[in-house]
Amino acid sequence: MGRVAGIVGNKTMSKNIENIDRYLKGVVQPEHVSHQHRQQLRREVLEEIERRKTMFVRKRAWKVAAVLAIVIAAGAIAVVGVNIGRYYYYGKNDDGAHIFISEDRESVVTLSDDEVTDVEQTRRDLEEIESLRQQDKRELLKVEEMMTDGTLEMKVYVYKYELSDGRIIDMREGGTEGEYALAGTTKLQEWRQLRKAGPGEDLGTYEEVVRNRVFSFKRERYYLSDGTEVLWSVGLPK
Repeated sequence: MGRVAGIVGNKTMSKNIENIDRYLKGVVQPEHVSHQHRQQLRREVLEEIERRKTMFVRKRAWKVAAVLAIVIAAGAIAVVGVNIGRYYYYGKNDDGAHIFISEDRESVVTLSDDEVTDVEQTRRDLEEIESLRQQDKRELLKVEEMMTDGTLEMKVYVYKYELSDGRIIDMREGGTEGEYALAGTTKLQEWRQLRKAGPGEDLGTYEEVVRNRVFSFKRERYYLSDGTEVLWSVGLPK
């Protein structure tokens, strides 16, 4: 399956409102969702941001076999002692990606149109994944880290989950450490193009203990056209 991708961000208040507003403004509603419902959801999201002052925004991705998929749960699974969060389908954005928002308004998840064959099934799958996550029944496969001009911006953990039917799903969980300077900018697109073109400057390897396991990280350096230094590190368990 393709790569998994997702970003979690703890940002300032204004940046949170701007981000969630951008999500909601770009969404095309499904037929069964009224304009009033859309506005109600938007108000609830912004009220939650105001109450918490900071917002935890997540983009989760998963892969089954060889297909990239990002899903969000909306149903409930009977798991004793586990509090399963509910999620709601919110329609599509301008790019045709499906948007899902958690009941507590702390998660926003997107999934490309060709990766959703059955919304209800993906919801059920994600419900099970969420229950496994809460019970920490998962295996850490990889850690990815980004630094720009010496500042840690993003750290993502890729976990393996095994569903009750035997399917294996790899999911990215993690987030930004600061304002994430490259997010949503042409800089991010440029960096992705550089990575696609080939590896950056090899800066060697280093070791770090993550969740009581030793990981070996390979670090590469990229320079954007404006001089921004981007360090990209990927760690695998030894």
